[in-house]
Amino acid sequence: MSKSTYLVDRLASMSVSAQNCRTVALIAALVVALGLPSAASAQRVPASALLDGLDDDQVVTLAEMEVEAGQLQKHAYQGNMDLVRTENDIQPYSIIGRERIARSGATTVEDLLRQQLTMSTSFASSDNSPGGWTGSSSSFSLRGMGAAQTLVLVNGRRVAGVGSRGTAEGSDQADLNGIPLSAIERIEVLPASASAIYGSGALGGVINVVLRGNYSGNEFNARYETTDDGHASIETYNLTSSFQFEQGRSQLLLSVQSQVTKPLYGYQRDFQVRGRNRELVNNPDALYVPAGRTGNPPAGALVNIRSANGSPLFGPGSSHFTHIPVGYRGWQLDGLQPLIDNQGSYNLDLARGALNGFSGDIVLIGAVRSKSLNLSSSRSMTERFKLFFDGGASESRQRDVSTYYTARVATLAANSTNNPFGQAVRITYPARHIDRETAPDSFSVNRQKRAAVGFELSLPHDWKIVGDYAWSYSYVDRTYRRQYGSPTFAEAVNAGTVDLLRDTTSFETLIDPYSNLPHTTTKAWQGDTTLRAAGPLTAWYAGDITLASGVEHRELRSAGFPDYTTPRPPPTYRRQQIDSLYAEATVPLTSPDLGLRGLHSVDVQLALRHERFDVETAGNKFDTTVPTVGLRWLPVRDLMLRGSWGKGFRAPTYSQLADPTLSTTTSQVNDPRRGGEVSDIYTLGGGNPELQPETSRNSNIGIVWTPEFVRGLRLSADFYKIEKKNNLTSLGAQAILDQEATFPGRVIRDTPVAGDPYGVGEVLQVNTYAMNMLKMETAGVDLGARYWWQSAGAGEFDLGVNATLTDYYREQTAFNTPLVDWVGVPSRNSASPLDARFTASLLWNRQQWSAGWAAQYYDHYRLNPTSTAAILSQGSERVPSQTYHDLFVRYRLGARYRILAGLELTFGAKNIFDKAPPVDMSTSRYYSTLGDPRMRRLYVNLKKTF
Repeated sequence: MSKSTYLVDRLASMSVSAQNCRTVALIAALVVALGLPSAASAQRVPASALLDGLDDDQVVTLAEMEVEAGQLQKHAYQGNMDLVRTENDIQPYSIIGRERIARSGATTVEDLLRQQLTMSTSFASSDNSPGGWTGSSSSFSLRGMGAAQTLVLVNGRRVAGVGSRGTAEGSDQADLNGIPLSAIERIEVLPASASAIYGSGALGGVINVVLRGNYSGNEFNARYETTDDGHASIETYNLTSSFQFEQGRSQLLLSVQSQVTKPLYGYQRDFQVRGRNRELVNNPDALYVPAGRTGNPPAGALVNIRSANGSPLFGPGSSHFTHIPVGYRGWQLDGLQPLIDNQGSYNLDLARGALNGFSGDIVLIGAVRSKSLNLSSSRSMTERFKLFFDGGASESRQRDVSTYYTARVATLAANSTNNPFGQAVRITYPARHIDRETAPDSFSVNRQKRAAVGFELSLPHDWKIVGDYAWSYSYVDRTYRRQYGSPTFAEAVNAGTVDLLRDTTSFETLIDPYSNLPHTTTKAWQGDTTLRAAGPLTAWYAGDITLASGVEHRELRSAGFPDYTTPRPPPTYRRQQIDSLYAEATVPLTSPDLGLRGLHSVDVQLALRHERFDVETAGNKFDTTVPTVGLRWLPVRDLMLRGSWGKGFRAPTYSQLADPTLSTTTSQVNDPRRGGEVSDIYTLGGGNPELQPETSRNSNIGIVWTPEFVRGLRLSADFYKIEKKNNLTSLGAQAILDQEATFPGRVIRDTPVAGDPYGVGEVLQVNTYAMNMLKMETAGVDLGARYWWQSAGAGEFDLGVNATLTDYYREQTAFNTPLVDWVGVPSRNSASPLDARFTASLLWNRQQWSAGWAAQYYDHYRLNPTSTAAILSQGSERVPSQTYHDLFVRYRLGARYRILAGLELTFGAKNIFDKAPPVDMSTSRYYSTLGDPRMRRLYVNLKKTF
């Protein structure tokens, strides 16, 4: 029997639900596609050779799969405030180790995880969406749950998150892009609700970046990357050095990095032109809004004009639109004939200048300068007692072109002295950079700092106690331009002070006097005191019952200034404190020593966390307790079945817990209890101090097979299901009024007057403040296959394939409505997962040579059904699938080269087929942000160890 047939038979014997039948078939097809050698032809290699060939992050041996005495103690902490996790744990961790990081070709942590994690669902990265409020900081979403529901850790510790527009919340993610990849030992990812282990925010999963701590030596890297047409280059220099003192009792590890990313502009790619051509074919009315309808003229390289209501511009029978020719000085000097000659046509060329909605000077990749420092040290005071320090700092400055304040469409009133048309007209225009009093650039500055000091104490009976105090700080400042003041730009246009009825590409058009340059600054601080212990609790017939436990006190503070100029407003201060208790036990039920048939090894994981929140600035206190239960069963030595069930939670934010505020103006609603009469009412909206945490339930069932008759093969399938409840949301006044009985106390009415035919008083107020209400659920499967083999004379080969197949991603969009499946619609909220996501890699290594191939596949997706204009312009609601291939080759010089010994040279290419991201008419720049606008990129990396 062949190995693929054997695996199919094993899988067919399992009980599988109908919705997962396709998963079983895909696993079988995956094995067949690998083309595994037969047992007779497979080369036998000793176990030691197998271990040497595999990466540290993915070694699969019996010792890792069994829970034996002392194993937990050997892997407790090691500079990481979480236990060291592996891919063979009870819960389905994904581990990205040092070697995978080095060969990935990635330049930032965000770039790495988008490339490597199939369960990552972020639709866009900070690279290809410059100009956001958080600058170049990273953002991650696991399982489509969103950034606020994905917890990010550094060395097992929470770090102050990056806030936005003057507001920082406890659920904000830390910026991982400030950490050099060369400083990272491994990244542990758990794509499951895990609040029992990690606390609030871990609904969709946890990403824990573990920094290098035991490295010995010196390593220098110089890297240069650029597109094959010479744009958007990235220069990176980093140095990692370790030092030992006092005969090894004291250790110091230092890592520094400098990175410069050059921008990529719209005119350097054809995405905008490609998108506009698609729109002209599929939905020309979006550009040429028909006569008789209200609309705006499209942006172009010259001034385009349209009557506001679609009526003829030049009298009966004439067209309702035109454009201004090059060199046109204005109707007072050149008359209207040039405009009459151009009637019925727009200029649709790509403009130059930052002030137009169709400009070649928009930034696709922002210019970023970053620098970072990471430092760790330790000193062994005795054989059992060690002091340690862990710290880091980073700063990044991103530059992009500001378009926020620009008058992309200006309206010239009918009574304006500069209006010859006798009716209101709308104008789109480009403007030259030379006409601006200041540079067109906007800036974002991100600074991150962290420091931790603590101790490790080794006790008898393999117990270890670790305590530390960690401090972290996050700062982000955004500077940009926007319209303001009086006279406003619209007033200047109507007064003729700013003349748009001329060629603005040939003549001066000053707009900066009608703008200002505001800042938005956000600061966040976090202090965290933690004491943790791990070791064998007791011994019994199957081995040691082990326990990891901890207590923690965390304080969060923030201050911010949203959108200020001069004078600066008072900051918004916020503060909260969290206390938590945590315990995680592993109980072996059977062990290999017992020799039980079908029960080679069985162990249970039990975890429990209690957290108490005191949100001081909101005057709110609440507490939550959540469990996790898991089982791992090895019926035979090479087959592992695992399952886990756990809960997650996310505490409400400061804003959501703030007291509601009464509106200062009224809104109109139709009162169904009074015959649909129209009422002008006030609303009480905003936060709600009575809110409770969002909660989730997570179930995982998995199988891992490492057949002894095919050395180096590992196959896995992990099914998951997450249900989220108590989603925090707010409803509009009309929605609440329509369901008044469902929301008691939210509709405030006047006392009915005598003889009122409706029997109820008029509506005075509707309370719309936030509430726990909606639900969501998602399910799917993660698949993995890895095969390492060694061929005589040909070297070592390592083949890996990973996939995530999402069965459904359902959300409730309104109260008392059915859940709607949004899988495969990532443009809806930038987080919804695709139906399928694959990665594959093949690594070859022989003596001083290494080479590798990697591929990323993104399944096709649909545009949001509510985006009707985008769907019309796209020609369908479907965006095609995307596949990108990368290659690298590496050569290492050995000891015989003396001074050059340890030198390593790598050449690589990303997206080797120069494949452009497909058209996506729902995005502002007309391409799918799952792809990279830089397209093919070439890089060279010089590494020297000494």
